[in-house]
This record gives sequence, C-alpha cells and structure tokens, in this order.
Amino acid sequence: MTTLRGIHELMTARRLVVLADGRKGKVVRVDTVFPANDTTVTLWTNTAAGPRVAKVPLDQVLGAASDAR
Repeated sequence: MTTLRGIHELMTARRLVVLADGRKGKVVRVDTVFPANDTTVTLWTNTAAGPRVAKVPLDQVLGAASDAR
C-alpha cells in the first residue's frame, strides 16, 4: 500500500504501479473526497484484451512496479 503523497509522486514521474490483483498501470488521476478522505485512483492498465481504464481505492495500489516483487 502507498500513501497519497506517494501516488502523486508516481503519477508525476509517470511510473508504472502494481495493484493488489497483480495488474500494472500508469496513474492518470487521483480523486479524494473530503471530509471522508476516500481516495480513488484512476489508471491505464494493459490487459490481454487491450488497454483499459481502472478505478481503484488507494489501498489497492501496492507501489511502484519496479519496487514490487
């Protein structure tokens, strides 16, 4: 899991991130709803069927793809 600040850094650097289900993608948008502090991360993923847009909660993003093993 990564922090909100970490997600913004990865988005700015255009680095691939790994999701909890194993997918990889690039973060294109981060939405946070206040005061509940619910964060949704939107990213482009590459699947067998082609590129897809995925919207996931912040806690589903494990971190940078190069850091995750």
